[in-house]
Amino acid sequence: MKTPPSRWTPNRRAFLKTVTAVGTAVSSVEIPLLARAQNVGIELSVGLIGVGVRGYELHEDLRRCKGVRVGGIADLSEHYFDRIKSRLQNPQTPLRYDYRRLLDDREIDAIIIAAPDHWHAPMTLDALAAGKDVYVEKPLTYSLQEAIQVRDKARETGRVTQVGYQRRSIEHFYRAREIVRSGILGEITQIQLWSSRNRATSPWRKYNDYNTEGLPAKSAAEHVDWPRFQANRPPRPYDPLRFFHWQCYEEYSTGIFGILMSHPLDAANLVMDLSVPDICAATGGVYRYKDGRTVPDICNALFNYPSRDLTVSFIGSSNNEYFSQEAQYRGTHGTLELTTSGLRVFAEKRNALFEKFVGRTATDRSSNLRSTPVFEQPAKSGSSTLAHLENFFDSVRSRGQCKAPVNEGFKAMVAVAMAIQSYKTQRTVRWDSGREAILG
Repeated sequence: MKTPPSRWTPNRRAFLKTVTAVGTAVSSVEIPLLARAQNVGIELSVGLIGVGVRGYELHEDLRRCKGVRVGGIADLSEHYFDRIKSRLQNPQTPLRYDYRRLLDDREIDAIIIAAPDHWHAPMTLDALAAGKDVYVEKPLTYSLQEAIQVRDKARETGRVTQVGYQRRSIEHFYRAREIVRSGILGEITQIQLWSSRNRATSPWRKYNDYNTEGLPAKSAAEHVDWPRFQANRPPRPYDPLRFFHWQCYEEYSTGIFGILMSHPLDAANLVMDLSVPDICAATGGVYRYKDGRTVPDICNALFNYPSRDLTVSFIGSSNNEYFSQEAQYRGTHGTLELTTSGLRVFAEKRNALFEKFVGRTATDRSSNLRSTPVFEQPAKSGSSTLAHLENFFDSVRSRGQCKAPVNEGFKAMVAVAMAIQSYKTQRTVRWDSGREAILG
């Protein structure tokens, strides 16, 4: 283990004196964590669990975070260990097969979880119990019951818990919220969400990145800790496809509903201040990539919010991207199109919305209102993942609320669980908020 910087010792001693003076009861495990969190000048040590496709991307942005060092990495693949070694800022960074070794390390302040969906909840719960702050990739968990457990544990421990919905760290999404709140779009009763893709190669049949197909050279059983990967699932013989392409299989993956739909749905929760939907009907199937996957590659979901006079519909397509949008907020006066690339506002006619953005004297716009936005704001350059990580670390230091807290991740996960249950049962389902259960 790398020796902490010399500046650590006096700060830690000063903190201990302060704690003693006020008579605060703090466990020996919590003292170093709190000391560093309350001093912005002290670098944070982070443990990263999972360095596959997404985890590798997170590591690249972690390298750019000021005042942060990677204190340990956990994964189950020899190939992914080999790949990350050349990117480590400290070649002596511990590499572990057992993620719990990171949780036992008292020098590590926070944990970043980029493991498959079925491990999000166990790892988050263990990290919270160990007194670590947690950044967990979306969706929050694999199932509804796990989401309840994680939410409750985060509340109980008071640890900072950020969910990887990085749209909440993109500036123009807040501009979109301002536009909606102003009422200038009129009465919004319908939101349409999309995830439209059409790729020559099968989605999620990749490793290293989103374009590298197949399996790595080191994909045989001796190169993978399959028993740990499968530990919370029924026993099955080693299958490299299930390990490296886990997104394709329902035992490990929330599929399009959790991995893709939950992003714009969480954004809608932010923009519209939505809660959990009351009703959901979903359908779909494996209609294009008949390659053994068990999660749908084509799917649709319809959510109803009767108390808000609102429906939210989602189209998940792996077959066509002609209308490559992400979200439309449709109001009686105008439409807001919102993507990670920016936002655009369209007027329904020459109304107050039109006049606000274009002006009363405009004479050449009324014939093409559907194709010409009256206002647009492109996204600022920069990595939204980096911004989201930095927001998390700021919250760890200040002990303040992060931009995608566990309560917001919980709302998105309930909607995901409703869509999955409706899809599997081919029945409309309802949310019982009193019992926190999905009925139907």
